[in-house]
Amino acid sequence: MSRKASKPIEFSNAVKIDRTGDLITIKGPKGELTVEVKEGIEVKIENNKITVDRKEESRKPFQGLVWSLINNSVIGVTQGFSRTLQVVGKGWRSGINGDLINLQVGYSHPVDYKLPKGVTVTQKNPGEFTLHSHDKQLLGQVCAKIKAIRPVEPYKLKGIRIEGQFLRQKVRKAAGV
Repeated sequence: MSRKASKPIEFSNAVKIDRTGDLITIKGPKGELTVEVKEGIEVKIENNKITVDRKEESRKPFQGLVWSLINNSVIGVTQGFSRTLQVVGKGWRSGINGDLINLQVGYSHPVDYKLPKGVTVTQKNPGEFTLHSHDKQLLGQVCAKIKAIRPVEPYKLKGIRIEGQFLRQKVRKAAGV
C-alpha cells in the first residue's frame, strides 16, 4: 500500500467536496479545483476525511498520485500556495502592473509576461516578486515559464530563479593553463 495514501486527508467545514462520476470538485474560500480519479482507484468521503484506496493491486502508483492531487487541492483552496522568484543580474529588475510582469533581464527590450487567471503577484523590491495561487500545478507551470525567459547561467549565476533553489556554480577556466 502507498505510504502517503494510507493516511486520510482531513479538511475543515469551510471546504465543500462534491463527487460526480470520476471527478471530485473541491470548493473553499480561495477558489475551486477539480481532480480526476483514475480508473481502479476508490475515493471515500465521510466525516471531514477523505480516504484513497485501490481496487486492483496494479494501480498502486495511481493511488499515491490521486491522494497527492486531492491533498494539494484541499490545501490550495484553504491556504493557497506561493513562490518567490528572484531576478539576479546587474541592472536587471522586474516591475508589476496589475496581472502583467515587466522583466528587464539583459535583452535589448523589456519582456512582458501576462499572468493567467488564478495567479496573482506581489512585489517586495525590483529584484524579487511573489506569485500566489490556489492551484499548485498552475503555479509551478507559471514559475517554469517565467524562469525560461532568462534561465540561470552556471558561471555567474545570473538569471531568474526560485528563492531557495539549489544552484551549482561552475569554475571558469584558468587563463594560460
